[in-house]
Amino acid sequence: MTGILLTKSNAFIIGPVSQLLGYLMNGIFTVLEKIGIPSIGLAIIIFTLVIYLCMMPLTVKQQKFSKLSAKMNPELQAIQSKYKNKKDQASQQKMSMETQAVYQKYGVSPASGCLPMLITMPILFALYRVIYNIPAYVTPIYNMYTNVAESVRKLGISVSDLSQMTNSKTYVIQNAVSAKSSALNYYIDVLGQFNQDAWDSLANTCNSKGFSSIADMVSDVGSQAFHINSFLGLNISDLPVVPFIGGAALSASVLIPILSVITQIISMKLSMASTPQTQNSDNTAMASMNMMNKVMPYVSGVMCFMFPIGVGIYWVAGNVFRILQTLAIDAYFKHTDMDAIIAKNTEKAKKKYERLGIDPNTAFSDVTKQRTSNINTTTKTTQQRKKVNRPKKSLADKDYKRPETNKKYKEGSIASYANMLARAVSYTHLT
Repeated sequence: MTGILLTKSNAFIIGPVSQLLGYLMNGIFTVLEKIGIPSIGLAIIIFTLVIYLCMMPLTVKQQKFSKLSAKMNPELQAIQSKYKNKKDQASQQKMSMETQAVYQKYGVSPASGCLPMLITMPILFALYRVIYNIPAYVTPIYNMYTNVAESVRKLGISVSDLSQMTNSKTYVIQNAVSAKSSALNYYIDVLGQFNQDAWDSLANTCNSKGFSSIADMVSDVGSQAFHINSFLGLNISDLPVVPFIGGAALSASVLIPILSVITQIISMKLSMASTPQTQNSDNTAMASMNMMNKVMPYVSGVMCFMFPIGVGIYWVAGNVFRILQTLAIDAYFKHTDMDAIIAKNTEKAKKKYERLGIDPNTAFSDVTKQRTSNINTTTKTTQQRKKVNRPKKSLADKDYKRPETNKKYKEGSIASYANMLARAVSYTHLT
């Protein structure tokens, strides 16, 4: 059975993740088969539910970061406005320090919002890979196609010949044909994409070659495939039918694209409503995101007509679970005191500094000095001083004034820490 690995994804990260998810899908289908309901459609729904439940902690963490960001964004925007027209190195250092201080205050990292997405994206891509080529990952289905694949190969029917028997030129079929290989796995890949018409065409081909016994076996396997692919009266290996185009009659399969659009619109609206947004008319990135959210549901609806119904069922199931997930997380955060979380994060940061032997009261300043120690802080004023060979002034000179010492800052404020850093930098260059 080692040959089955040939048709599995070998992509970096996605390949190993697909392998793990394949074990899960294999287990789900095996259980359904043992209890007498071997349905791929039902297995896809259960599989999707389990994956989303496993990703729930990451989703909660991302939502938590969004809500904390909504509280600290006004402070970050105030800092950006303060240094909007200041491009010198000293001002940029101050802005960096004050921004870091805000993140320290709320106990979050700028990368906190991206980390859950970086983890979930490979899982979602791998999930799609498993759904799209189930025979490569589910052993009972692979075994069901094995005898037919071996018999058809002995008759001299190529993978390319098999691909001509189906109208759905999926990626799996195209990949098998482009491989130009007679490996058994590629035959199984194509057979796994067969609908009922393709099975009938293969049986007729076997009969025309005088191999009625193989034709009977093909018909039997085709019936088994139809049974496990049947879901709510639909064959998940078929493409959704576009009604009234090319004389096609109205079919229940059109409900899959419609449900995909409706559920995705609801999911996105709930997600946007539960995620606090910063109103900014100049934010082109936010405008682009809003436009994408409006267009994507309809794009997915169109794409449903290009893929087997099984893929559409996965999309619809995923949208429904995201809706339920969003509602559950939103209900959780409605009963959560975000101010208490901020206070807890601040306390954790203080304890962390204490363990490192750093005074929490000056932690913001110390951290920034460490992170900006390698930055070239030579300003235009310093460069001009070097050109005229102006003599250095010591700290004892009465006429010497450190930068901005004439300004009054509230003790312990972020601005006072930034000024402290600027004075330290200027002193270093002067002496």
